[in-house]
Amino acid sequence: TRNFVTNYSSSHPVTDSAAAGTALATGCKTANSFIGVDDKGNELRTIADVASEQGYMVGLVTNVGINHATPSCFYGHTSDRFGFPKLVDNYIASDVAFVAGSTIMDMKSGPQDPKYKPVTTAELAERIRNAGITLTLDVEEAAKTSGKRVALVANDKENKHVPYVIDRKGDEVHTLLNHSKAAIEYLAREAKDGFFLMIEGGKLDYAAHEQDAVTTFYEVNEFAQCVDLALAFAAEHPDETLIIVTADHETGGMALGWDHYEIRMDVLMAQRASAIELTKTIQKMRAEGKRDWNDYKKAISDGFGLWSHVPVSPEDEKILQKDFYDIFLKYGPMVDGLYNKSEFLIYDAIRILNRAASIDWTSLYHTGMYTPIFTKGVGETLFLDCRDQTEIPKTIASLMGGQL
Repeated sequence: TRNFVTNYSSSHPVTDSAAAGTALATGCKTANSFIGVDDKGNELRTIADVASEQGYMVGLVTNVGINHATPSCFYGHTSDRFGFPKLVDNYIASDVAFVAGSTIMDMKSGPQDPKYKPVTTAELAERIRNAGITLTLDVEEAAKTSGKRVALVANDKENKHVPYVIDRKGDEVHTLLNHSKAAIEYLAREAKDGFFLMIEGGKLDYAAHEQDAVTTFYEVNEFAQCVDLALAFAAEHPDETLIIVTADHETGGMALGWDHYEIRMDVLMAQRASAIELTKTIQKMRAEGKRDWNDYKKAISDGFGLWSHVPVSPEDEKILQKDFYDIFLKYGPMVDGLYNKSEFLIYDAIRILNRAASIDWTSLYHTGMYTPIFTKGVGETLFLDCRDQTEIPKTIASLMGGQL
């Protein structure tokens, strides 16, 4: 079945990930930046709590930090989404059996709260291990572990996320798909009475914040592979499985076909790197003392296909040269995509590429667009009655025999 739902928060017409994740996890609207609490700060029960009460095991998979906003909404309780150490403590105290992600977000990852002292990823990893949880970097070990809670991360030393799909070197083990496979193998074996599993394509959101269409498409494709994985499992267990695909919000306001209704996807085929990866490349060149525009023009051409594959008008090249001489070489301001910052030179190059493909964006942040919900399996038609995202977890809870 297919449906659309609203997603505004209790404080803003456009939600952030914390409030939207809380809505999807608890069935209650809250203020932006709040996780697992209502807008007065009162703790809320989550669908993960209901699942545990009904005898189901719980798993959470993401390709960002395991204590980032969305996964945290299923176990955390705080009015500060950037209070990462507290969210780790909430995870330890929860019944979540399996969690997987890029890393453990440290206290230096977001706005500083004077209540918290700086805490490193390594220190938070040790905190998890000291709680008796198997924290591992080995995907196979995570899948095969029995009788213990598991936390699988790609990095337990520093707050460093796995690369975008487009930036992989071909030997990346820590992928959203591999982590999802490990979660399903673990839960299918360990859970005696079924399981609840949430899989988030978090880096999809990151790429859209950066208005990087090609990188976003790559991330969507990997998430689609995870959907296929879930559907394959459901095909083997058709009488006891429900698959739900939805989003907590829309990011970037991507518009397709703005130029005379056309979409020229072939224009994008030459992009070989994300905007963030190319930003790192040109920053390295600058640090090495390179100041010749032609060197940077070649780097952009190699990464995005401009000039070599996509024509660049003299007017657009003047914009890029102005970015280069007036901002980049002078270490000027950067474009803030919320989770990453890119140089204006790269931001404008991506805009030129997007426009050539007849793609445009309305925001570097979230929008108030309705979000889709697709369901397949046991109780799928019940979700046709959902009008707001808060009704989704309530419907899941009722199918489990519980209540939110």
